[in-house]
Amino acid sequence: MFRRLAILLVTALAWQPSPARALSPWPPATVSLWPPAGAPPADSALLCPVSTPPADGVERFPNSAAEQPEGVLVALAASPDEPADPPSGYFSRLLPGKAWAPVCDTCPRVGLQVFVGYDSFRGVTDDGWQNNGIHAGVNLGTPIPWLTELTGIAFQAGGSAGSYNWSGNDYRPDSGAQTQGFITYGLYRRPNAASGWTGGLVQDWMLNNNYGVFSQNPTLSQLRGQIGYALGPRNEIGLWGAQRVLDSTRDVVPYGVGTTKWRAVNQLNFYWHYKWAPFGADTWIWLGKPENDRLAGGGSLGDYVVGALANIPLSDAIGLYTQVQYMHPSTRPGPAGGEENEWNFTTGLAWYPGRYARSSTVAGQCSMPLLSVANNGYFLVDVNKH
Repeated sequence: MFRRLAILLVTALAWQPSPARALSPWPPATVSLWPPAGAPPADSALLCPVSTPPADGVERFPNSAAEQPEGVLVALAASPDEPADPPSGYFSRLLPGKAWAPVCDTCPRVGLQVFVGYDSFRGVTDDGWQNNGIHAGVNLGTPIPWLTELTGIAFQAGGSAGSYNWSGNDYRPDSGAQTQGFITYGLYRRPNAASGWTGGLVQDWMLNNNYGVFSQNPTLSQLRGQIGYALGPRNEIGLWGAQRVLDSTRDVVPYGVGTTKWRAVNQLNFYWHYKWAPFGADTWIWLGKPENDRLAGGGSLGDYVVGALANIPLSDAIGLYTQVQYMHPSTRPGPAGGEENEWNFTTGLAWYPGRYARSSTVAGQCSMPLLSVANNGYFLVDVNKH
């Protein structure tokens, strides 16, 4: 399953459509134009414009495909009714033969997100109990010299740390709080005016302390990939999936449990990414299927996976994020089904030091990381005993 996704990703990133493949135009809006009329057109091979145009020499004209100059920088205003200049730094490049394409807004050397929020999760390892706490982390994206210029592929890395059940518990051998960390790193590519394909491949690590009902410290890892296509500036569809690469086996002494194994759950999901308005909110919803193989035997741990993510900019530098993911247990409703629910809910605030919280299309800011840092939704876990 995951090999097929990886093959599709490599094929898509290598394929470049011809300039004749124009994307659907954006609804009519007012735009600002740079360079001014009469100046030489910008180099169409460069997909990253300057951050701010000079105050003088700026013209406005209707967004009509017939009226668009070729090879120029354009900046969307907030709406057709607000012809004022858009926030500093939000620009897209219009290539010859293109209507409004889902291209990145800016190309900073480093795109950084710092986040903190409430996090709650439960899985088969928790035997029906849920965990509540706070997590915080960073996610960074940056171009790779030469490679990004040639292919659009960039590098991302990030991590998070969370603390849960601060008041302790009465159902584990260790009654103290639980701590957990995630590390994510890999490559990604955002869509641009030359190609609507987007994708990423990262490795996730889960680091645990006082984890599950047995109070163990398993370390797990998985590969997570995504491939999609921007149908236009507001819609993107695709697939994302996860494939385990490192399991953990331990001898659990308390309660005479014995040899216990933990591993990530393989999953494949179809997603839809929607941009609600230029410089507005982004939402993703997905529906998928976990693998039909569980450690305890007897088929699949879950019937289906469903989830959603929303990123809502509150200003140029601050955004609100909310994510939920749920895996429906394959067992019938009852005690077993109640113990095998797997879900994750997280919500919080993100700070963008470079003031890149907003974007005009589904392509986003080109140096911001594409994939989120892993969490207990992206990283579902199975165990052979609970």
